[in-house]
Amino acid sequence: MKKVDVTAVVLAKNEEKNLPRCLKNLDWVKEVIVIDDYSSDNTKKIAEKFGAKVYQKRLVDFESQRNWALQKVKTSWVLMIDPDEEVTSEFRQEVEKVIKEDKFDGFKFPRKNIIFGKWIRYTGWYPDWQLHLFKTKRGKYVGKVHEQVVLDGTIGVLNASLIHYNYHSISQYLQKLDRYTNLEAEEKVRGGYKFRYQDLLVKPAEEFFRRFFAEEGWKDRVHGLALSLLQAFSELVVYLKVWEKHNFEELEIKGFAKEAEKIISDYYYWQAAISKNPLKKIYYRIKRKIL
Repeated sequence: MKKVDVTAVVLAKNEEKNLPRCLKNLDWVKEVIVIDDYSSDNTKKIAEKFGAKVYQKRLVDFESQRNWALQKVKTSWVLMIDPDEEVTSEFRQEVEKVIKEDKFDGFKFPRKNIIFGKWIRYTGWYPDWQLHLFKTKRGKYVGKVHEQVVLDGTIGVLNASLIHYNYHSISQYLQKLDRYTNLEAEEKVRGGYKFRYQDLLVKPAEEFFRRFFAEEGWKDRVHGLALSLLQAFSELVVYLKVWEKHNFEELEIKGFAKEAEKIISDYYYWQAAISKNPLKKIYYRIKRKIL
């Protein structure tokens, strides 16, 4: 099989369950590199079994981890892929085609998130654009938590999706939540963010309304409701940890009723926005104006 001039880079920690599925579909790339965060399971052995080059480095943040990995890449192109992601045959064929054409310096592509056993089509989880295929010397990552590629060049778009086997259980979600909220809280504090008690009300509510209403999470039914609530809870934990990093400073609660009324008003706004019944729309608009 002719290999494509691409290196697939995988960041991993205790991924023995996901890694085989990921690596078996990467036999078309010239090289696979696994950056192992000193896993305590068989992650390293599995990577080596599939012929990947394994480097071990303790994760400090995702920005530095990915940029360090880029220094190991020798091919012209790199595909950053997570252990719980899978390349489809359609994705592979399109990558081979666009690299051969060489019209762009990087490509963003959609990602299908499988969460709690279902492809989540709304709730902010699709198309979930990713810019993780690019010319090695043209890109670098910025952002300690939700790291993004800064590309020195032109960006194309792939039609084929990557499959992301995201959260499979509530326990897994909560385990990852602790790690990600730590990183997000640290980033906010480093940036000089000043905690306000209102954050504990407003931020989770805004996240829920965005996920469930603006991004039509209600179309994903119970999955959409559950994920909107979990993401809202994640926002709450982030700002609680910011408060913790300010040594749980004592703050006076002023204007609580006003903040609560605004949240309720926003709820009625979104109810009116999604309602197909004209009478209900009028009702919710009136309720919002009253508040």
